[in-house]
Amino acid sequence: MWRSLLFLSLGLLLIIMGCQDKQGKKSAQSSGNQSSFSGSYQNNVKGIVSLRTFDYYTRQLKDGYGFYVAPDLVITNLDWVKGAYKLKAAPMGTEEFSSVHGFVAYDLDRNLVLLKVSRKNPNFIQLKEADLKPDSLYQLFRTKRKLYVANGSVVDTHTTDSISYLITKDAFKMGKPVFSNAHRVAGVVQQRGKETTVLQPQWISKLLAKKSKKHKSVYDLRTKTNKVYISHTKVQGFRIITNVGNIEMTVFDETPKYRDNFIKLVSDQFYDSLLVHRVIKDFLIQTGASDTKYAKKDDVVGWKGPGYTLPMHIVPQLFHKRGMIAASKLPEDRNKRNRSDGSQFYIVSGRIFSDAELDDLESEKGIKFSQQQRQIYKTVGGAPYLDNDYTVFGQVTKGMDVVDRMAAVETYAVDRPVKEIRIKTIEILRK
Repeated sequence: MWRSLLFLSLGLLLIIMGCQDKQGKKSAQSSGNQSSFSGSYQNNVKGIVSLRTFDYYTRQLKDGYGFYVAPDLVITNLDWVKGAYKLKAAPMGTEEFSSVHGFVAYDLDRNLVLLKVSRKNPNFIQLKEADLKPDSLYQLFRTKRKLYVANGSVVDTHTTDSISYLITKDAFKMGKPVFSNAHRVAGVVQQRGKETTVLQPQWISKLLAKKSKKHKSVYDLRTKTNKVYISHTKVQGFRIITNVGNIEMTVFDETPKYRDNFIKLVSDQFYDSLLVHRVIKDFLIQTGASDTKYAKKDDVVGWKGPGYTLPMHIVPQLFHKRGMIAASKLPEDRNKRNRSDGSQFYIVSGRIFSDAELDDLESEKGIKFSQQQRQIYKTVGGAPYLDNDYTVFGQVTKGMDVVDRMAAVETYAVDRPVKEIRIKTIEILRK
């Protein structure tokens, strides 16, 4: 719980700092341009940063926090960074964002990542622990350039050989540091299950000692995990459970990166509660956008994926016949490397095409349909105008009647269904 919100005026800060000096404590700024172990509100806030993540298309994803633990190194929670294409950092409470070069260390077990930043800060936060076990905590934040303190308390501790953290019931912000007696850092705020916890400083120090001399792109963190996913050899297919019916599908071994990525996303329950946000009769239905989970009726949706993209993989024998599943992507003017979205996909409902229409498409696209393709497009149907432009990685095995019902519903705005079609979950069907 928030116990108090105290506005700290400059006068109050001067009084506090003055009292500390009179009592023989260390000043708020020590020699060597480093934060002192005793610290102060004003000194500690200088070490906290706002962080902002962006996807591959340079679209803003989310805001969070971290703090300096060295002049050019910032610590934050790994799960918050994973999936981002790039990050920027700014002094807390400002919009003065500068680049984050990448990461120099990470710890999956303790959910930490150490970032290399371009803006150097001599006022980093020292990681020496308090002499006494903390029973009270505080966190700092700014509103309209005013500095505030959020007070809290420790309700329990958890200690093993591999991890130790404090447990609090207070609404502290994730990724920010909290401080305890003598203004020393008590750790970084994290979420463990339903509990708000504070990972203690010694684990940050251990990670700091393992830092690499060279930084790597934060984009590489998207694949870092301790989780063991089911092998594709044990997967028969998938069942998409929606509020209007079920669809069963399979993924192809010919596109292994897309196959394994889909297995991972389904295992992580990424698709749970997402909307089928785009439907076009006799063409397709589309889903997988993370911004649809809590979208309101008039929200613009369909532009957020998992934060990463996949390289195109065109397999000639996998074409856009009815029932095929392919990865969505932005048009070339906004997607210069022509990569697929990491999670969004569409299912082709399609229509039947004539020989004349297929001849025209061959001329327009500069491609040649095989006799098999022509026969299928003339009898089963599909969307031949998408061939060679999108990665086909799966196919519906059951439930095309559900796909057709979805594709025929009333829509508004950018082909969004008036009545919500929502994925409840996607189940893995084992062999």
